[in-house]
Amino acid sequence: MKVHICGVAFDDLGAEDAVRAAMRESDEPCWVATPNAVMLESCMQHPEQRELLNSASMVLADGAGVVMAAKRQGTPLGGRTAGIDFGDRLMAAAAVRGDRVFLLGGGDGIAEGAAEHLRAVHPGLCVCGCYWGYFEKDGDENRRVLGMIRACRPDILLVCLGFPVQETWMRENLPFLPSVRIAAGLGGSLDVWAGKRSRAPQFMQTHGMEWAWRMAQSPSKLRQLPALFRFTRQIRRTHEIVD
Repeated sequence: MKVHICGVAFDDLGAEDAVRAAMRESDEPCWVATPNAVMLESCMQHPEQRELLNSASMVLADGAGVVMAAKRQGTPLGGRTAGIDFGDRLMAAAAVRGDRVFLLGGGDGIAEGAAEHLRAVHPGLCVCGCYWGYFEKDGDENRRVLGMIRACRPDILLVCLGFPVQETWMRENLPFLPSVRIAAGLGGSLDVWAGKRSRAPQFMQTHGMEWAWRMAQSPSKLRQLPALFRFTRQIRRTHEIVD
């Protein structure tokens, strides 16, 4: 079932169901986007970003703001599906199935640290390659990165470059990676898995306050506050509260 929020078509799937759907056999690779409220607000200003998200195979609601918007417009979602939760469950399934995984993104050593953590948490997981996120996304350097990924023959590619770079990169480059069956844009997940950042306490996740924890851990994210306020104001102005 698709739920349209701010022009973006979301799949109303929890993490487990999303993993099962992504792993179904298909002639085309499945690429996954996980928008939050800040990303949706950006889509309101930039229609080409909305089109980019709608070109994904699967779009999951990462954030309390997205869930709130769905409720206010009378099409409630079953809940939020954080990208990192989807990623964790995807890695668990990959370990069982024997899939090969490539991690792309983060600063120096972050992808490698994330790989070490994921192998420890999911015994048997095959992380076949890692590369950091600070490379030119086109031209010769990008072609070298594509060649390296092809040589590793991953079944699953986690792309953590931030929005909209990761989504643009997946859409443009997946045709050159024939072994990849699932690709997912997971933002800062590698930083968490590598131990550079931590998840919010469970009570903050449950009450839709994980965004505040992220900003406390990374003050540079405070610049996103105006976008959050604009998104909330726009949703309240557009839709009446649905009981």
